[in-house]
Amino acid sequence: MATERPRDGSNLGSVIQTYMRAHGVSTHAEMASILGIDRTLVSKYISGARRCHDVTQLRRFAAAMDVPPSRFGLMDEPDEAAADEGASSEKNERWKAVRQTLNKNRHALSKVAADLYWDPIRIEGTTCITVPEWMPAEPVDLSAIELSWAGETAPPPITATDPEAAPYRGQAVDGRPYNRYSQAIRALARPTLFDNRGSYRLLDLQWDSAGGRMRFGYTTYFDMIDVCEVMAHELADAWMNADGDKVTLDDLPFRQHVGDLFNLARRTVLPSINTLTIRRGPEGDSFFLHRRGKAHVAVAGGTSHVIPAGVFQPSGIAPWNMAGDFDLWRSILREYSEEMLGNPEHDGSSGAPIDYGTEEPFRTLNEGRRHGKVRPWCLGVGIDPLVPAGEILTVNVIDADVFDAAFGRMVARNAEGDLYPSEDGSVGIAWNARNVRKAQTEEPLASAAAACIALTWKYRDLILG
Repeated sequence: MATERPRDGSNLGSVIQTYMRAHGVSTHAEMASILGIDRTLVSKYISGARRCHDVTQLRRFAAAMDVPPSRFGLMDEPDEAAADEGASSEKNERWKAVRQTLNKNRHALSKVAADLYWDPIRIEGTTCITVPEWMPAEPVDLSAIELSWAGETAPPPITATDPEAAPYRGQAVDGRPYNRYSQAIRALARPTLFDNRGSYRLLDLQWDSAGGRMRFGYTTYFDMIDVCEVMAHELADAWMNADGDKVTLDDLPFRQHVGDLFNLARRTVLPSINTLTIRRGPEGDSFFLHRRGKAHVAVAGGTSHVIPAGVFQPSGIAPWNMAGDFDLWRSILREYSEEMLGNPEHDGSSGAPIDYGTEEPFRTLNEGRRHGKVRPWCLGVGIDPLVPAGEILTVNVIDADVFDAAFGRMVARNAEGDLYPSEDGSVGIAWNARNVRKAQTEEPLASAAAACIALTWKYRDLILG
């Protein structure tokens, strides 16, 4: 299968040519006047001799030609309607109460959501659900997964504006529901980390004896939030109304409208990459958990998660990030930097691509992987039925010397929550049957975290052999 990466913004020349033909602009000098640049630059952009990697300048060009910034791989500017604080109304007070209930009870509500579906498989008895074609016969080395890019794809029929979702989108100052659930979150209950970004939408998934193939297209983080968090909000609302009675699909019109959670064409599936990290030491193996703060993140707040875990998306809004970060391992590396070391999130604000070869901890982990001291595996792909955004389940085994070199300054707290305290005399939590069972029964594990731990324990002889 041929692999094509997302475009990197270098299509500026073709967009200029298209504009000139459509608007009867006959000279480069005239086009330069429209763009506010020197005539020679127009010639260089068209010929490809010059590329523009300046985000602000690309936005100016988009505005001058009246084309959306997405033509250059940039995000549209936030909708101004989301900047208000929402109407002061009984409806919004109810919305806030439901949102608080959702964030306080995500672990319990995942169990309620899982009970709604009889056909999918529960991964090792957890609330993380899947179908046979989404799971390999056994764990696959991450390097055996081929990614491909679909380019332009048709938008899914399920969107943020479906009428079935309107009751759960809060109330704007004009009295009407917000256009999107993400706008309601920003106006009524904005978490600490809540920014939109171009992302990778899962379109197809296959496994065979040689490894796996995943095909992606373009989407945004809010495209996922607008559908998946509405489904969770609707369930929390019905759960509150049920007052102890069982919630059924008949109580959930929007969830019924969505239908098959595994139909990748019907809605946006923007998967997270969830990595159980195991430190392989002479004194014994250990693993790590992350307690995600309820007010810090939009998804999986109030749960214990594996670390690192994050949405599969590029590191920033610049178009070259879309192409350069189209890699599962690079996404895991960035999450290590942010969650284990507390480094600021890579948001692309530096204006330059990340140097994965020399920046730390990327250099140390890449070098360890080349020497067989860092071994990432993919366990399969599932769905948290509460927020069915998609979950790529992975485990990464790191030899102690490499782990200690990369994470010698591991933090106890980061922007998303707190790391589970290490046991006395060890780094992390001892990887043994007692602690695995304790995590499964006593921790409010995120659906994907429970699946990662259960599958790694099941295949421990292969993964840790």
